[in-house]
Amino acid sequence: MDRRQLPGLDREVSALGAGCWTIGGLATNRGVPIGWAGVDEDEAFAGLVRAHDLGVTLFDTADVYGLGRSERLLGRLLQQVNRSPLVISSKVGYFAGTAIHPYAAGQVRRQLLTSLSNLGTDYLDLYFLHASDFGPDGRYLDEAVETIHRLRREGLIRAVGMRAPHEFAVEWATDPHHPQAIDSARFLTLFERIKPDVLTARYNLLSPLYGPDETDIFSFAHHHQVGLLLKQVLGQGLLIGARSPSSPLAFPTGDHRQGGSLFTRPMLRAIHDGLATLSQRFGDSRADLTRIAVRYALQRDPDAAVLLGFRNARQIGSNLTCLGEPLSSDDIGAIQLAMSSVRDMLTASRPVNPNSPQEHSA
Repeated sequence: MDRRQLPGLDREVSALGAGCWTIGGLATNRGVPIGWAGVDEDEAFAGLVRAHDLGVTLFDTADVYGLGRSERLLGRLLQQVNRSPLVISSKVGYFAGTAIHPYAAGQVRRQLLTSLSNLGTDYLDLYFLHASDFGPDGRYLDEAVETIHRLRREGLIRAVGMRAPHEFAVEWATDPHHPQAIDSARFLTLFERIKPDVLTARYNLLSPLYGPDETDIFSFAHHHQVGLLLKQVLGQGLLIGARSPSSPLAFPTGDHRQGGSLFTRPMLRAIHDGLATLSQRFGDSRADLTRIAVRYALQRDPDAAVLLGFRNARQIGSNLTCLGEPLSSDDIGAIQLAMSSVRDMLTASRPVNPNSPQEHSA
């Protein structure tokens, strides 16, 4: 397993990390589906063990993933392995418990203590302010920021994280005509207030392309010397052929894919057609498609780490071991061209609310 020195965290981590959202299983939060169907806890735990055996040292979870189930599964692993070389990340900001808001007075500390108990550890290497909703007029922002930095001074966390927008360029914030102007400006404001050490951002074959005059999240992170974790690299399984256009669109209660913008007939068809084009160049097996998706993200930035989701040992094992040779610049150009129509469709259907519950996934 290759290693990378993650800026901001000042720790070496495995280039590929385990994203533990999927293993939380089905769940709803404030009436909104946030989980995944088809998860068996024993198989999920076997996946964690397999990831560790293959050299993964970065494990990313959150209090809201399965409402504690993901953290508790990861905690089982931590009781069986050496904790010190691992980088454990969790998050706060979507699950409110009995509080009036996830960032209400004292809630950040309470949720951290619950997460530490679930994980069976006395500190987190990285703790994210997961959501950008800090209440009406940002009433809970100051206390949330003060609390998370106090927790770091106390040694309960080692570094502070923050989520970046899925589509972002610094220049958009001052362009009143750009559809992402408000979101970009808000991110910049929160970044200056929170002063995170690490950012997390969605990046995959469907991510927008940026011009030479646009400062994207990669350039931004380098400029500010903060780390970057890349999530949803496999596009929730869609980029490795997990669902065909004829797949059923109904999901069990508690599965976040209910009503998701990617899980519509037109979108599934467009993704299927794009993957068919890529298969002619790279091969049509799931391992071939996984290699493309993971390599595309892994090669985007030598300092960023990639998070891979899974439900069992077979999935995480194949995701971690099918990398093969790096992609050439021609390969990357062919990938971007093949998926251009899907990117255009996503741009046209982008959610206007950055705090949409379906936007929190890791």
